[in-house]
Amino acid sequence: MEVRESQIEDVLAKYSDITKELLGITDELTLLARQKILPSGNKLDLLFVSGTRLKLIELKISIFERKFIKQILDYKDELFKLQSENKLVNGPIDAYLLCPSIATEERQECLNNDVYALEYSPENILTSFFIRLRGTSTLITLRPADHGLWGIHLLNRLLYAMQDSRTRKALSKETGLSESTIGSYLMLGEELHLAEKKNNKFFLTDLGKKYAWSRDPRAPDDHISDDQARILQDFIIKDPFAGRVILGIFTVVEVIFNLAKNTYPVPLDMVINNFRDTSGKFFDWSSAKSASDGTKMYSNYATELGLIAHMGNKFYITPDGVKFILLLQLHKAMQVIDSLGILG
Repeated sequence: MEVRESQIEDVLAKYSDITKELLGITDELTLLARQKILPSGNKLDLLFVSGTRLKLIELKISIFERKFIKQILDYKDELFKLQSENKLVNGPIDAYLLCPSIATEERQECLNNDVYALEYSPENILTSFFIRLRGTSTLITLRPADHGLWGIHLLNRLLYAMQDSRTRKALSKETGLSESTIGSYLMLGEELHLAEKKNNKFFLTDLGKKYAWSRDPRAPDDHISDDQARILQDFIIKDPFAGRVILGIFTVVEVIFNLAKNTYPVPLDMVINNFRDTSGKFFDWSSAKSASDGTKMYSNYATELGLIAHMGNKFYITPDGVKFILLLQLHKAMQVIDSLGILG
């Protein structure tokens, strides 16, 4: 069994609904202790309270052995002793043995000793854990967006026209862009947290204002200045899961950085499938063209921000890209831990 017992124990301790389902009970479970040290020095895996009853759980990842029965009965006796000394809440104690494989006669032997022997699947436990994790954290389901816009610089003309809140129609009149084109641009602007919509009007966010103010007045509208690039770099580093486009940008840089361990410069052909799979777009970008287009789009964004350089069909990591990756890894790890709540 290629899994640590402590990892299954982690799941059962944190997700009581999985434990309830495993035990076949409907009453609420409250964790009382994990790895409780008993007077003998032995450690009891899990102890729950359910109503007026205590639930003693001994978890194994190996097949049944008769010595497990004695072990559990000894633990149960020690709990009774603690109760008699007012060192543990009173209540009947139900003892459970969880094993991946228990024969019918072995289960009956346990029952004869007042121990409930239950067969469980570590694979199912870990699958149930991930399903619940995915349901409570957007980090698991967040994937790059498919905007079809090949450069961040395309937003500039629109952003510079948003000195105050504007409707899509007003923006179309001022920029000469069609309303449908503006709609596509604004979607990307919102993903990058440069623009927001309220009451059918669009306006610059604080980040968007900072970005617009940092333009180079001597350069054409489609130019992204070093200051503008750094503003977006810093935002992504500090909030790497703020949106789907941001996820795509830092993922493509990470992929290129990691692939550079194999060969450098990194060829586009090597990046395409790695970026698709790492981004969670295996099914969305199932065709060679969609995977290639998605990679080129996000690598364009990263290039515009100075995080990578693209020459021909090869990618290079820039000095800003190296600093970006190192700082990003620190901030990303902290956000993942906070969001998933799987430690402690």
